[in-house]
Amino acid sequence: MIYGKIKTESSLNGILSSSLVLYENNDIIKIKKGTIINENLINLLLKNNIKSVTCAKLNEDDVEENKAVYKISKNILNNEQPNLTIQDPRQGRCNIISNINGLLVFDPEQLFLINSVTDEIGVASLKSYSYVKKNQVIASIKAIPFAINKEILKKVIKTSNNCFKVFPFLKKNVHLIQSRNQNTLEKVLEKTVITTKKRLLNCGITKIIEKVCDHEIKSLSSEIQESINENADLILVFGASAICDKNDVVPKSLKKNNGKILRLGMPVEPGNLILLGEIKNVNKKVSFIGMPGCARSPKENGVDWILWRFFCGLGISNNSINYLGNGGLL
Repeated sequence: MIYGKIKTESSLNGILSSSLVLYENNDIIKIKKGTIINENLINLLLKNNIKSVTCAKLNEDDVEENKAVYKISKNILNNEQPNLTIQDPRQGRCNIISNINGLLVFDPEQLFLINSVTDEIGVASLKSYSYVKKNQVIASIKAIPFAINKEILKKVIKTSNNCFKVFPFLKKNVHLIQSRNQNTLEKVLEKTVITTKKRLLNCGITKIIEKVCDHEIKSLSSEIQESINENADLILVFGASAICDKNDVVPKSLKKNNGKILRLGMPVEPGNLILLGEIKNVNKKVSFIGMPGCARSPKENGVDWILWRFFCGLGISNNSINYLGNGGLL
């Protein structure tokens, strides 16, 4: 690609480097940056006594910026079920938008490698495992110069293969159990239900089963067993007090129903005191979350990060939780 100031008569098919304001028959005509210069524009420039213009002229090994970013964008979507749409490229930029409410998932290392191929292409995205709404921009692919060399473009396309996808939220049968003691206020129980319903509505869950019991192992275990019998997919438990130990009321009630503790605590604040578990039923595994006190607040916290993954059908491993510490201070 050739870039610089050249004579107007020689600028045919050049790409204008900056916007211009021209005049024709007393009319003001605005010419945008990135306009491809044709014969009519050359004549108009000469009429305005502009004898040279700064522009870029492509050679046969170059791909124009809009075509380049569009080719990358088509390839960067996961082919299986991306739930993403590519917007028409403009001024060397192509935005990718989500078709649904869901969870954006990609490998950050792959994105790093894409951006490492050349500094002539920049791919910016939301963080992996971000909650996204329908019609939200999740990534933007930008060409820095007006054209990209064909061989460099091939390398970028190869590296970007199947990078982004958005997982939809799945319908699940959710049960909410709250335990209470002599100090529990009724308004706290009511607020927790309202907050939890709003939190789950973001994940497409419109109905939950609500239960209240005493904060002791026998009572809570009985409610958990009842939820299992009622075919719950996920049981959320708010204890009257925070879970302090694996032998506390909530984890022991889980174990009493042949449940297993997968994790107690995680490196996210707020959200540290979360309990993740599962119960093997005859037909399926029932997921179990002992909720931290911060989940009574509508503000985003570590519980949201876990719920988003669960409702998208994604596994939650110890390693994936450990990685949450990077950016885990909310």
